[in-house]
Amino acid sequence: MKKNKFQLKREATYKLLLEAGMQCFSEKGYTATSLGDIVARTGHTKGAFYGHFESKEEMFIHIMNYQLELTKGWTDIPRQYDPAHTSLEEVMTATLTGLAEMLKGKSNWILVLVDFYQHTRHNPDMEAIFKEKYREWVAGIERLVVVLKEQGFISHDKDTKLIAMQIIAFNEGFTTFSVLFGSSDPRVLIQGLVKLLG
Repeated sequence: MKKNKFQLKREATYKLLLEAGMQCFSEKGYTATSLGDIVARTGHTKGAFYGHFESKEEMFIHIMNYQLELTKGWTDIPRQYDPAHTSLEEVMTATLTGLAEMLKGKSNWILVLVDFYQHTRHNPDMEAIFKEKYREWVAGIERLVVVLKEQGFISHDKDTKLIAMQIIAFNEGFTTFSVLFGSSDPRVLIQGLVKLLG
């Protein structure tokens, strides 16, 4: 069914708000970002914001879902490479580079998640949402591990779920320390992931 102008405009405003929220949260953190910061970036009013979201917390949940939508297909990036001509290190570099491009360079998002968690940690509904998101993230990395196995980059006897959980822990720890202490060497991340996978 074809969408009318109103529906198209509403969808465009929704996406613009999500993009602005993602940018503001990434720059300032969750707590320090105000609704005024978000709407100022879009040229809309707070009324437009409330036409799509009940609260900043609800918007954040929408942004997490939006990020999953933006990154659809990232786990298939290794399918473009042949292990006869590409090392695991090279394929992981290409995969993480592709993922970063899909996320529009928001590499410090783990700190925003921690800020959001701190702000909402006493809300059992938010805790349930976080647990579900974690399951989704693990499942996404499990898909990546399966693709790496299918392509012949890693052994088939690896425990897919365990590796996925270790990758999340290693990546988020590396990212957090890199942002906090200002020493980011992507080779350390890639080499660490290769050791986990190898």
